[in-house]
Amino acid sequence: MRRVEPAFPDLFPVTHVLRPGYLPGKRVTLDPIRMGIVWPDAPRRILPARANVPKSPIRALVFARVGAERCDALEQLLEAGSSVLLVVDDEQVCPSDLGLEKDGAADRVTVVWPLLPEPLGGPPAIPEEWQQWRWGAIAGLFPFPGAEAEIERLLEWVAESGGAFAVTAPLLLTPRDRHRILDGVDGTAFVDRMENCLFHADVSRGLLALERRAGVTIRRLGLDPVIPTLAPANAHPVAIRTAALLRLWARRLDQCYEESSWGWRLRRAARAIEVLKNDPMELAAVDNLRVVPGFEPWVEGFTRALWFGGEPVESAWNRWAGGNGRG
Repeated sequence: MRRVEPAFPDLFPVTHVLRPGYLPGKRVTLDPIRMGIVWPDAPRRILPARANVPKSPIRALVFARVGAERCDALEQLLEAGSSVLLVVDDEQVCPSDLGLEKDGAADRVTVVWPLLPEPLGGPPAIPEEWQQWRWGAIAGLFPFPGAEAEIERLLEWVAESGGAFAVTAPLLLTPRDRHRILDGVDGTAFVDRMENCLFHADVSRGLLALERRAGVTIRRLGLDPVIPTLAPANAHPVAIRTAALLRLWARRLDQCYEESSWGWRLRRAARAIEVLKNDPMELAAVDNLRVVPGFEPWVEGFTRALWFGGEPVESAWNRWAGGNGRG
């Protein structure tokens, strides 16, 4: 295992990854830690001779191809009470290949499918063995011709296929990535538009528009906008989901208000609430949520609105969605 700091910690609150991380496969895939593209000809990674697994519960990310070669490490993680975000980076890997049994691991393993939009990827064919698990998707975003329609198509596929959640984040493309994407559409009718999107347009503005469209679509489809189940043995599931929502909204407030954002207050509260062993909604019911560090009146009101609806979350949603919030 090694400690990691994801490129978007507000969206992927994992602390460790089972080494060596991703392994290049036969097709283009996504690395959620750095939100980068893994090309089939990426440098081959060597599995370490042995896996050193922390004895205390952690939130770990495991790529399925690595987990299939490290079943002992995956078993040790689960026995220690860790929560595992399992990224299925190969459709041929099944739960049996990882030594997983649904009855014993369903509450500790969250299955996630990494999605890349066309022209890089598209939705996979989910084997029946994985359909019985609670699963969701991580989708990478980048502005290209037809990107908004494509992300809606991917998210609709998640909902129709039985997914429970969907998280979207910008792809952090290197110059080499951009040239390879452009080379892949060479000779097509929209090569000029693709070149403009990749090299000349305001990429940050396009990514924000895509993230907003994805958020509106996720809400319309009834999907959870966060990974809600990364709860190790020493934390309460409701506390973990609440912390994930607070971090998501911290990011959205930063996008709306920039330097004047109160997102830092939500992040501070998220760090405090995610370690609770008791249900924070029970604390709120007896008006004791304020004893949690960082839960000043505004943060407490925001958190209650996340649970039950209403203000100030609705106003924040309408501002962030940019007029499309009713979608």
